[in-house]
Amino acid sequence: MFNDFISLLFPHCCRISNIPLARGEKYISTAYANSLPKYDLHFANKNLERKFSGLVNAKHVVAYYKFSKKSGVQKILHQIKYNNLPEVGELTGRWFGYALIEAGYQDKFDLLLPIPLHKAKKRKRGYNQSDYIAKGMAEALQTKWSGDILQRIVNTHTQTKKGRAERFSNTENIYTIQSPKRVVDQRILIVDDVITTGATITQCGHLLYGAGCKEVNIAALAAAE
Repeated sequence: MFNDFISLLFPHCCRISNIPLARGEKYISTAYANSLPKYDLHFANKNLERKFSGLVNAKHVVAYYKFSKKSGVQKILHQIKYNNLPEVGELTGRWFGYALIEAGYQDKFDLLLPIPLHKAKKRKRGYNQSDYIAKGMAEALQTKWSGDILQRIVNTHTQTKKGRAERFSNTENIYTIQSPKRVVDQRILIVDDVITTGATITQCGHLLYGAGCKEVNIAALAAAE
């Protein structure tokens, strides 16, 4: 009762909408999160699939939120990536995982692999946001995930202001696989925070097929339509 009284005087607020959180909610209001635009996971998204067509053979390409600039979705990604709130990534990743189950994706993947950060960037930020998204998804899907199989061995400058061709040339030979035996004959789900050109995901997909994985699938917490 005392905690309820304190919460009434000093309510915890949603980090995106700033409205008070209900009991049991953390970081983001469930009602607000449900109001954000999402992809219908019951149907294959041809636009997302076309993004990787001719680049890497991906069986499933899925995203949870529809991304647009200056939107609530962008604010969520900003909280995860830059505001030291990786737990928001884990929470939204868990929602994403449950949505995939509801859409029939349970038991479709053997192993979730987040896109890695270079160790210098990870040390500076303190975490890899995609690790937390993958962790939340794996918890919901009741499958394995690993943040150390895919590794980034070259630290390049930010991709934010680079064009599509530059992004692809900038991602060549910057990733490696530790313990390749762990991916052999596995149905892999590559997990990222947001799909832009798909350059990093494409390079990781080629590496995984080269190491003998059975299938590459792609998931991002957000992607533009």
